Amino acid sequence: MKLRLVKSLGSAFVGTALLFSGLVGMGTSLVLLASSCIGYLPYSDRPGPGWWGRVHAPSWAEFVQYIGFAPLFAYFCLYFGLGIFGFSLVLSISSAPRWLSRLLGGMVCAVAAGLAVLGAGWYFALAVIGLDAAILLGLIYGALLFPSFVRPLPQPLPWWARIGATTVATLLLLYWMASPLLPKAPVPAVRYEVMRVASGDQAVNVSPSLGPEISRDLAALNLRGQLRGGASGYLNATGRAVPEIDVALIALEAIATERRLPIPAKGHVIYVLKDGEWTAHPSISKKDKRTLTIMPGADAKYDGGQLKTSRESEWTAFTWYPVIPRH
Repeated sequence: MKLRLVKSLGSAFVGTALLFSGLVGMGTSLVLLASSCIGYLPYSDRPGPGWWGRVHAPSWAEFVQYIGFAPLFAYFCLYFGLGIFGFSLVLSISSAPRWLSRLLGGMVCAVAAGLAVLGAGWYFALAVIGLDAAILLGLIYGALLFPSFVRPLPQPLPWWARIGATTVATLLLLYWMASPLLPKAPVPAVRYEVMRVASGDQAVNVSPSLGPEISRDLAALNLRGQLRGGASGYLNATGRAVPEIDVALIALEAIATERRLPIPAKGHVIYVLKDGEWTAHPSISKKDKRTLTIMPGADAKYDGGQLKTSRESEWTAFTWYPVIPRH
């Protein structure tokens, strides 16, 4: 029983994910080769796709060049092919009739093939003919071959379960495939600086790059001493332009423990290290998904620290400038 199930799943995987990827990848490459042979350049950044050539028989080098695109197309198709494999299992469990498997398979596979080749073609300025060929190949596969790998259960589920499973699976698969193209919420840039205050009587201020709000709130804290530089960084924004977030970390003493510090969702914050604790001014009511983590430095001679953002895996080590010798 288990062996039969494994063989059935393996057959379905080969017939859906692998066959879909291979057919669309190789078929699209052959269409590009054929278009080149009739004088149409199917990809180019400069001068761009167009009728730049003449009718000719393909040379071996040209054949290898265009067939060489097939693995790239197939690789991108395989990503969606995994979803198509799962979709075939849901249709099998819901005992979808063959006409419905053809209809949904053609629609889903055409969209998947188009998105896959569109993504791969971005790397080498693929012409629209490549996208059109992929969509047509996906439609042919989904309508003619895909239903062969949908194997209904001997004892069908209740009608409401079949309809519900098919509807939900179709909508989820389409959403999953189209989700990279949907607009995302903008992510603001983050500018941060880490500084150390040594003994002194001067009013502490920071770089103007952090914005006037930081300077205003810092003046209200009435911190005094000699400011020593440490580290600074910048997290890039994504999406439409939104005001950046400014973060100042000011240590009144040596960094002794590791702390993960939240970043505000907007505006600014000043973190002050005193008595072993980092205190936020003003307090953070809504947090960004990103964080800053700071820990003691590893330099045995000079005081400092190590810093990384939640997007980084490596620590950035720093010492204060001018340097502060360890006691």
